[in-house]
Amino acid sequence: MRDPMSWAIQVFRAFGIPVKVHLFFFLVTIGLSLRWMSLLPHVWWVDIVLLNIVVLFGIILVHEFGHCFGARYVDGDAKEVLIWPLGGLAFVDVPHNPRAYFISTAAGPAVNVVICLICAAGMAAAGYLPSLNPLRDPYRAEVYNFREGRAETSRYGSGAAVAEAWRKSLPPDMAKSVTPEVIAEALSRAGLDRPEAPVAVVWCYRVFWLSWILFLFNLIPAYPLDGGRILQSLVWARTDYRRGVVVAAYSGFGVSVLFLLVSIWKNEALFMGLALFMLYEASMALYRLEMDDGPFGYDFSAGYTSLEKEDDAPPKPRKMGWFKRWRQARAARRLQRELEERTRDEERMDQLLEKIARSGKESLTDDERRFLERMSARRRNMS
Repeated sequence: MRDPMSWAIQVFRAFGIPVKVHLFFFLVTIGLSLRWMSLLPHVWWVDIVLLNIVVLFGIILVHEFGHCFGARYVDGDAKEVLIWPLGGLAFVDVPHNPRAYFISTAAGPAVNVVICLICAAGMAAAGYLPSLNPLRDPYRAEVYNFREGRAETSRYGSGAAVAEAWRKSLPPDMAKSVTPEVIAEALSRAGLDRPEAPVAVVWCYRVFWLSWILFLFNLIPAYPLDGGRILQSLVWARTDYRRGVVVAAYSGFGVSVLFLLVSIWKNEALFMGLALFMLYEASMALYRLEMDDGPFGYDFSAGYTSLEKEDDAPPKPRKMGWFKRWRQARAARRLQRELEERTRDEERMDQLLEKIARSGKESLTDDERRFLERMSARRRNMS
């Protein structure tokens, strides 16, 4: 209970990958649904719940499975998928090279593109085209009927529903003075006097819109978003690993500052959480890079000559701050987990080798074969 990141429950396992859902995911999505219900009283609450919880969960899930399959494609493996308040996290293990890193990262947004293409094809078969504007209202679901040559909207975003909700919100004396002609003119100027589109087309567009906006958001070149990781792999391929991490981390710093500004300007708590998360992950990326510079975090590139001087008294060590102590303790725990995981992998490797000696390689399952291939690739990289 001391680690909030562990407040997750495993809901199922697919393709050998456990899927966990953080408890705060439901808290955030329910809060968003209540917010939209208060802002859009003319929209049916079932539509809001389905889009903010069910459809959002499904798209995030397949996006993270895209990362997992991308990791397996480059001879890596996937450990688990976590759906949490700020999206999803896929814990994967890939070979340490820019190509593998790029493919496993880009596979997630590629899944969103596939979802958009499927939805657009279904709408086109029905005679409709979706809008590529991510700022459109998904509940209004304005689509273009190219067979009739007109724009149509969802049932609960139509002009009649909006007009009725508007009339009910007015004081009784003012509602009597507003004529239907005045309402019709106002709705026409706002573009709300559209015919109703079929329900299947409306929901196809809503899935398209949500997948499209998640695709565009993930391509922002800021660590730890997919766009930032893709930027890291591209810089890594042209220079080195260290330069890729530094460029991606500082891009995360810049975008997180913009998100903080937007969160204060628009009073958006979700943007505030994203900004703080990006600041933390970018700083931890640089910290891990510093820890890898030399043994115990010390850079010995300048040589050992400073250790040979005896004339000057050694400087008094500075007292370590709480934040640095916390970072070192966290790094130590991470190293301990990696050592324990490596020990378990070695034990499992010995068991599988014994199984091959007894029953032959044909007795291995697909998961065991992938494990052996991953361990072989890891040992080749170490050598």
